[in-house]
Amino acid sequence: MAVLFALLLTACGGGDGSASAKPDLADQDRFLHDYVRFLNTSDEDGLAGLLDAHPQGSKDARARIKAYGGQDWDVRWTRTSDFEGVWKVDMTGTAGTKHRPIRVTETITWEKADWVMNPLPGVVPTPPDAAGTEPPG
Repeated sequence: MAVLFALLLTACGGGDGSASAKPDLADQDRFLHDYVRFLNTSDEDGLAGLLDAHPQGSKDARARIKAYGGQDWDVRWTRTSDFEGVWKVDMTGTAGTKHRPIRVTETITWEKADWVMNPLPGVVPTPPDAAGTEPPG
């Protein structure tokens, strides 16, 4: 009976560990290093591939390149997590030849064994009945 249950669990997508893989913060660091590298080189395709775990990843990549691309970021980050699988990442450093100070805060979640960065505001339309929105007047 136990063998049958294990077989059914594996057939239904459970049991292989991929969906429940634990987040690895060293992997998150690699994700963030790639993120900064793609921004600095204005590599929209590379950034879209990195952000593809979100359904609007390619639109978000385009918006991020427009906002932050090619600015020669030199950043470090700190992260905090108040909820399991969710991190607030504060990126601080400089940008460009004049070393302008920058500070960007991102929310990164661990979903289905992928790092997912919340899209920039305006990339994904906000539903009219979402929390924090005013009802139509």
